[in-house]
Amino acid sequence: MEDHDLIVIVTALASALGLTEVWNIIKKRMDLSAKKDKSNEATKDKITAQVIEELKDKIGELETKIDELIKENIALNVKLARMEERLMQSAKKRAGRKRKTTESKEG
Repeated sequence: MEDHDLIVIVTALASALGLTEVWNIIKKRMDLSAKKDKSNEATKDKITAQVIEELKDKIGELETKIDELIKENIALNVKLARMEERLMQSAKKRAGRKRKTTESKEG
């Protein structure tokens, strides 16, 4: 049993020493991956901020374009109303002339 106990103790010591070394390696890897994660988060935050800023600019441009189109639409509605008024006046004049000429031919 003594040999067996000695082997177990030696194995445990070797394992303990090996475990600390392995733990140090694992800890270093964890630290490196944490740094990468932080840098990735910072990069993602920068990209997100950039995308948000671009979207704000596009929204501003679209609002400006909408305002311009509304103004253009109003101007076209006014122009259409004037054309309809002219057409109505022209039709009234023609209708009055036709009646006068047909009445004079009949009489």
